[in-house]
Amino acid sequence: MRARTAITALLAATIALSLAGCFGLPEPDEFAGQAQELADTLSDVDWGKVCRLVVRDAQTGEVIREVTDQTEIKNAFEPFSDENGIAAEPDEPAEYVFELWEPETQKLGQNADDLKEYKGLEVTTYEGSPVVELEVSPIGLRLYLTSQSAADALRALAG
Repeated sequence: MRARTAITALLAATIALSLAGCFGLPEPDEFAGQAQELADTLSDVDWGKVCRLVVRDAQTGEVIREVTDQTEIKNAFEPFSDENGIAAEPDEPAEYVFELWEPETQKLGQNADDLKEYKGLEVTTYEGSPVVELEVSPIGLRLYLTSQSAADALRALAG
């Protein structure tokens, strides 16, 4: 699966959570199964299609590191497959921003040399917090998950 599948799962989970009160849907604590599906989707991303991961300081925007090793990127995101805790936005200041870049899909008649990269997913860690923010960059959708192991794995990339 590609990162677009992860984006779709994030969108579905967020819409379901935001509409729970409006349409008599189950309360947020009953969405644990959906959050697990989201985690499963992230674990099934085809990491061979990811171009690079850019690590930035959240306060300054400075690029700390750029990772192109697909195994290293996959290993940093692997802890998400074991987590399903949806959380509220943390009070702590943002620490690192991780931008996941991938190639656009080649369209009929489009030259492969004309393909560009786009930022499909942005993940933010917060100082001293297990909460991680996932943002589907093209549509600005945000979801917060609690995952100490995921936060630690991402922080390790920052060095």
